[in-house]
Amino acid sequence: MKYLFLAIIFMIPIFAESLTVEIEELPTKDIQSPIETKPTVLMIDDYEDGDLTKFREWWTFDKVMIKTKQIEEKKIFLGKTSLLVNGSSNNWYAGGIGVYLDEDAHYFKTLKLVIFSPKLNSGSIRIELYDDDNNNKIVDIDEEKQIPSKDDLFIFDLNLIWKGWKVVSIPLSDFVDFNPEIGDNTWNPNQLYGSAGLIQMQLVVLSSKLKSEAIEFEIDTIKFN
Repeated sequence: MKYLFLAIIFMIPIFAESLTVEIEELPTKDIQSPIETKPTVLMIDDYEDGDLTKFREWWTFDKVMIKTKQIEEKKIFLGKTSLLVNGSSNNWYAGGIGVYLDEDAHYFKTLKLVIFSPKLNSGSIRIELYDDDNNNKIVDIDEEKQIPSKDDLFIFDLNLIWKGWKVVSIPLSDFVDFNPEIGDNTWNPNQLYGSAGLIQMQLVVLSSKLKSEAIEFEIDTIKFN
């Protein structure tokens, strides 16, 4: 019986069939992820529809009023309709206008406005950009101080020292962090982790020469590039 077992063991390799394994050749070409398309323009408003609540819902506060107006001048950079802003200042301050945005603005480097100033030193505009830092899609306000309590606020003061229409381009790097003790103190208006990104913009209307005066100007376009 012992010799029969050994014979069976040695006979297995002799009668076994050879095994063929086919290996599929893997592609050698690099698989690339799709290229991200970066937008070139973020339009805040050009007012061409003549409506202040449809495309964007604009609001006013304190002694400032707004309405749309037909543009009479013909220039290559002008549309047909502008936003007419009127205010009356007291101790330099008149009020302002604002709009809720909820836009991803991290692609852009410049804020561009097309503005009509009826005279030299017709007023001043403090441009306020609100960056949603705590990812809750609202601007949290400190009720006592009346300033943002969680989100960054970046500002730029624009003096209307010219007469007529002008295209104004402001590098976003020129904006200043107005509340350095709040938020992360970084201009990062992206929409990661539920953030609204650039959540809000306000234009605060101020007088430029007198503490109390009537202020008027027009805006044809506000956009980011």
